[in-house]
Amino acid sequence: MEFSELIRARHSVRYFDEKKPVPEETLRAIVQDASRAPSCMNAQEWRVWVATGEVLERIRRRYAESFAGNAKADPGFGTVPIRLWSEGAQRRIAAFQKSRADAGLAEVKLASQSQLFHAPAVAYLTVPKVHAECTAFDIGGLEVMMMLAAADRGVGSVPAYNLVKFPDILREELGIPETEVFAVGIAFGYEVDCPLNRFRSTRMPPDDFAVFRK
Repeated sequence: MEFSELIRARHSVRYFDEKKPVPEETLRAIVQDASRAPSCMNAQEWRVWVATGEVLERIRRRYAESFAGNAKADPGFGTVPIRLWSEGAQRRIAAFQKSRADAGLAEVKLASQSQLFHAPAVAYLTVPKVHAECTAFDIGGLEVMMMLAAADRGVGSVPAYNLVKFPDILREELGIPETEVFAVGIAFGYEVDCPLNRFRSTRMPPDDFAVFRK
């Protein structure tokens, strides 16, 4: 597959086949490929914690209980209330949520989300609590590289803040020290054929956000 085709083929999968695990060698290859992501001064201020099997099932059960109990969430990495985002961003978020609700998928998405999208594998990306601002760019590059490396192997993915909403659970189950903060989680697996996975978000045309000067 050509690279441009791969980019267009990749999409967020929000319901995985929980009975079909991703082989460990595939997950390791994804992380290996992603390690080529650019990093400011080659600092590579990132850690990847991959949960599968019994560990992930414990996390899934505890997350479902936390979602049901409306537990407080605070991963600690640059979270800002949406009301403080730009007007354009808030408008696009509202339109996206409305389109999903109009398609009758809002509740289905929340139910799947509470089960970590039924993913057989989740990678949690962390950075040191004390870090340079450029680390945000580095971890974003690593995130994208992981998802493209997965797509190249026929593995679906979805990055989600909700995967790192409850850091105390993740620290306990994965042995992650307090010196690390959670940036994002990425669920991996093989998608099932359902309306939630066939739903697609829209993208702004380049002329709406890019400026070219001669």
